[in-house]
Amino acid sequence: MRSVQDAIAHLSKLQLENVRIVSVSYEHTGAFGNASDLPPFYRVIFEVSFEEGTLSRTELWLPDKWNGIFVGLGNGGMAGTISHEELAGYLVKDYAVAQTDMGTSRGRDSGIGRAGIWKDFGWRSTHMMTTVSKKLLISHYGQSARYAYFIGDSTGGQQAFSEAQRFPEDYDGIIAGVPANNRVFLHTYFLWNHNHLRTPDGQNCFTDDEIRTITVAAAAFFQDLGDGEPGDSFVSYPYRDADTVKKFIDYLHRRFPAFSLQQLQALSAVYQGPVNPRTGKQIYNGMPIGSEIYSCGIHDCQQEESPYFYPFIWAFGEHYNGYDFDFDRDLEELSNMLSPDLNANDADLTAFKACGGKLLAFSGSADPCVPYPDALRYVERVFDSMGGYDATASFFRYFIVPGRDHGSGGWGANCLWGSTTEQIDLLDTLRLWREKGEAPDHLLAARLEQGTIRFARNIYPYGSVENPKKESPKTCDSDYLNR
Repeated sequence: MRSVQDAIAHLSKLQLENVRIVSVSYEHTGAFGNASDLPPFYRVIFEVSFEEGTLSRTELWLPDKWNGIFVGLGNGGMAGTISHEELAGYLVKDYAVAQTDMGTSRGRDSGIGRAGIWKDFGWRSTHMMTTVSKKLLISHYGQSARYAYFIGDSTGGQQAFSEAQRFPEDYDGIIAGVPANNRVFLHTYFLWNHNHLRTPDGQNCFTDDEIRTITVAAAAFFQDLGDGEPGDSFVSYPYRDADTVKKFIDYLHRRFPAFSLQQLQALSAVYQGPVNPRTGKQIYNGMPIGSEIYSCGIHDCQQEESPYFYPFIWAFGEHYNGYDFDFDRDLEELSNMLSPDLNANDADLTAFKACGGKLLAFSGSADPCVPYPDALRYVERVFDSMGGYDATASFFRYFIVPGRDHGSGGWGANCLWGSTTEQIDLLDTLRLWREKGEAPDHLLAARLEQGTIRFARNIYPYGSVENPKKESPKTCDSDYLNR
């Protein structure tokens, strides 16, 4: 075995095109940042730059007692930072683990007019994190990883789908949580909501108390329709038919006549989702009924700027405010610029399946930040592309978590475990599927409060006999889905 100094020197010598090893250190005190009780590990920082103005940074943590598995972690939001807490969570289980800042550490203005940064954010930094890390593993341990897994939520879900679609050999298994893979049109949805819920002079349509009233009313409305389990304070599946939005608006009007016509019209527009004013085509789905109170819901869309506004800044400049956005011509320009790199909508996963890859994905039914109907429609397109549910379920399964918001909050389930009684985590569930052929017939969704399980229920893959395809809400028309 090499000494610490020799190991540091050896790792530092790796030379690859467009890659610079910034630093290598040996962390052995048991503490790093806010994490404690860590095993000794080598911390490797490297940067990748393909053209002027681009720079993505990755941290790779290499434990002394490696279990032979490499884990790539996704980022969130606009990225730009690396989470040591997330890295530590896998290091303590003896995984070699890496995360990239996706090339946005210099702020959103650095992406204005820079196609290289769009590439880094959309797919390139994640692929480079993976390929360079694998080379460092071989250099340090003298062997390649037995298996490689990717785990990401939100923007990390975008990274996850992009990896499966663009680089099917990178990972043996992938977890895509609340995936923001239809990136450009997702942000168009945010702007649509903002422009309907807040006037240019700064007036909001709803108070926080009114928003809460709507969410509580939604649970009661769907309970009357038989949604979920008796007594649920959340909505499990907020669609019944094409008239669901109208019926709920009418219900609100009857029960709460103080809501004005202007408020109800705004709410209806938000539930229906953005539409091209010239063609009438659906650009993206609307906000799920019952998700209004959560992050990126009505409150956040009424703030001074639309949530996660950076793609519009990248395309139209730092002073752009979005109030004059044309959901026809401007959308076409925005999509032509950014969709090729930021979207991950390819439903043909033949190559990933052929590599033996396994893919688990999930969304929350009460997520207004990345609403589940778009992911559901993507899954249906995969069914069509791959030969139906059975052919798809052999390598890809998608779950909708009742009452979950974008994170692990919401009024519904806030925990998601594997399908065994031991409540194993999703990575172990994925490993059982990829390494031993034990496919997850269901997952366990639960609500945990102060260490006590308030409820738990099995959830089944969308499209299965236990969870058959349902009435689909309006999502992107084909012209937008294929970008």
